[in-house]
Formats: sequence, C-alpha cells, structure tokens
Amino acid sequence: MGAIGIHHTEVDDAAFDGPANEARLKLDQSASYYRRAFAWADPEGNPETKAGYKFIHHFVDSEGDIGAASSRGCSSGIGVLNGGRGGTTIPESDREGVWRHLAAHLRDADMEPPELKSLRKVELHTAVDQRGHEVRAFETRMNLEDGKLRGYAAVFEVWSELLGGFFFQFRETIRRGAFSDSLARGDDVRALWQHDPNWVLGRTKNETLALLEDTHGLHSIIDPPDTQWARDAVFSIRRGDVDQMSFAFSVDAEEDEEWEFETEDGIARRTVKRAHLYDVSPVTYPAFIQTSISVRSIWVPDNRHLEMPPTMPPIGMPPTEANSVSDGELARLANLRRRLDLADAQFRTRR
Repeated sequence: MGAIGIHHTEVDDAAFDGPANEARLKLDQSASYYRRAFAWADPEGNPETKAGYKFIHHFVDSEGDIGAASSRGCSSGIGVLNGGRGGTTIPESDREGVWRHLAAHLRDADMEPPELKSLRKVELHTAVDQRGHEVRAFETRMNLEDGKLRGYAAVFEVWSELLGGFFFQFRETIRRGAFSDSLARGDDVRALWQHDPNWVLGRTKNETLALLEDTHGLHSIIDPPDTQWARDAVFSIRRGDVDQMSFAFSVDAEEDEEWEFETEDGIARRTVKRAHLYDVSPVTYPAFIQTSISVRSIWVPDNRHLEMPPTMPPIGMPPTEANSVSDGELARLANLRRRLDLADAQFRTRR
C-alpha cells in the first residue's frame, strides 16, 4: 500500500500533538477509517490496526472521530521526510507519495509546502577494519523499544557520497537483497558496540540479534545483555549521544559487484550485488582512521584508475615549475604510495 492517496479536507492551523491524536483513535477499525488520519500504510502491516500506519496529520476528537487536517502536522511530517527528528524508515520509493499527500493539505490551506529534499546520498564513510572487512556507516537512527535496539544498519538503492581515498574515489550503492544469501545461510552475525569484538551486544546464533531485509534496507533488532557496560551503551543511545549504525561486510567474488567507470561526472560507480555480512554496530563516529590507507582492499578491476592525478608529479620525480610540490609533501605521498602498494599486495594474496 505505502503512501496513501491524496484527499481534500478542511485544514486547521491550531497546535497539533501527533501522539495524542493517534492515541485517541478507535481500536480495531477498518482500513478506510485509519487511512483518513495517516499518510502512509505499511504494506506488510495489519490495515485494521493503527500500528500499521505512519504520518498522522489529522485531528482526532475524544470520541475517536477524525476531523480536519493539521497544517502543523503536515509541515512536521515533511520535516521528518527530510531527515528531521531522526528521519523515517519508510521505503525511499514512498517518500514522494507521502510528501504529495501532506503537501496537498498545505496547498488547500493556501500554504506553500516545504520542498522534498533529496536523501539519495546517505552513506557517510568507508573504511577497512583490522580484519580486512569493508565497513560502511549510514546516517540512520536507532530507537529503543521494549528494551531492544532497532535501526537500519544499511540502506538499499541509494548512491553514496564519495568513498575511497586520495588516489581513487567512487560512489557505491547496495542492491536490494544483497544480504539475502548471507542471511539464508545462517551466517553467524554479531552486533558489536563500536565494532569492537570485545563488546558483543547480540548474536544471530543465539537469537539476541535479528536481521531482516525489507524494501528499505537491513533492519536490525538487538537484545542487549544485562551488563553494566551494555546498560551504559543503551543509556548513551537513549540520550542521543550515539545514534548511527554501520555494518561490516566483504564481497566474495568479482561477479558479486559491478563497476562502471564511464560515467557522466567522471566518478566511478560500484554496485554491491551480493555481500557476506559480518557484523552490525552502533557507532559514535562513522569511520575509522584506516580509511585513507586501506581503500585498495576493495577490488578495482582496472589499475589505470589509480594513476596519480595530473596535478601532481610522479613519485620520485622532481616537480616542474608549473607543478611544484614541497619535499615534505613529496615524501608523504611516496610513503602513502608504498603503503597503498603493500595493502594491495596483501589483499590480492588474501583473495
């Protein structure tokens, strides 16, 4: 079902409390009743319970009758679509439909709706951890419900920001179903605190970590242990000090990824079609310091794309008048190149 179609009603600009109005809705009503109050319906949820809906924006009286749309509720809903208040977990493909629904109410009130911002670039950083696994961090939000941590460790079908390092940069997207084989095999995936294997929050093997692929991404539900360090971690998440997630993975074969180099903007693009999942993790910072020196542990099929940029002289060659680099910078680049070649050799041996 997803986004609920546009309808036209009266619009009121009075103060609006979404949770309070939702609480006044009648229980176990028909889908048509709930659709009058919300802008999105979960296609996999029960349409006859309000738990299957999101983006309430109508006033509900004490008798449970649904009234006018709230201009403030509509504006607030668009703010959430644009990433406010932690954003939303509805599928990317439904965002525009929900925006159209809310925007229609605002136009009925002769108000210009806020534009729908693009959230296509949500992946923040890339890194390689000490185990040689690729690590990605997304600007997704976790919430605490029934003592369990819930959030998306990965988001599908969105192009990343620029990834990589000094010598090679690219954009990346994770295809829907990329983790399906890993989950179907029953890979023993851990939930770690800050990607540290000394701090295990959950594990699929003993059902303290549940992972589910939906149309939006890789949803994780973590049941943390009742230990002091875990309680401290949960407290930090509850306060909002830590509110991002990331995941560690590897691509096992060349056919599990697809590279495109001839792009309009000249930036290479990588599509991860199938990935081996190792862990998911709440993180404070979405990157590791190894990023700039470990990028070549990602397999790139054409070494010509790793050539030095034309604005820099070849390593070991004196700079020209038109292209001068200090001795210190030249030494730093030479050291980076040696470390890059070493990482490349180690990775190819490991593959």
